[in-house]
Parts: sequence; structure tokens; C-alpha cells
Amino acid sequence: GSTPSKAIERLRLEVARERVQSSGESIERVAETTGFGDAERMRRAFLRAFGHPPQSVRRTARLS
Repeated sequence: GSTPSKAIERLRLEVARERVQSSGESIERVAETTGFGDAERMRRAFLRAFGHPPQSVRRTARLS
């Protein structure tokens, strides 16, 4: 099972990943507006969840 807080974090990560991939917003702005507080906290969460930092996710999205 998944705790409610884990489910909420997963949802925040999915929203953040979509915005990192498809918007021109700064990584810092995405982090602030998706509840991570700052880019470093979001970077650590991305590494845990996806195995890559947000900058790498953005770069990969722009290549496709």
C-alpha cells in the first residue's frame, strides 16, 4: 500500500514532470508552484522517483 503523503508526493511529481517537459517555466518556479519549496528539494525527489534530475528530464523532452 501507499500512504496518503506518498500518493500526494507522487501526484506532485507527475505534475512537476509534465511542466518541466512542456513549459518554459524555470525549474525553480516549477518547484515553488508544485509544493517542493525549492529546486534542490525537487531535484532530490526527481532523482528518487525517476532516476534523473529535472534538468535532464527537460533536456530529454526537448530532444524528442
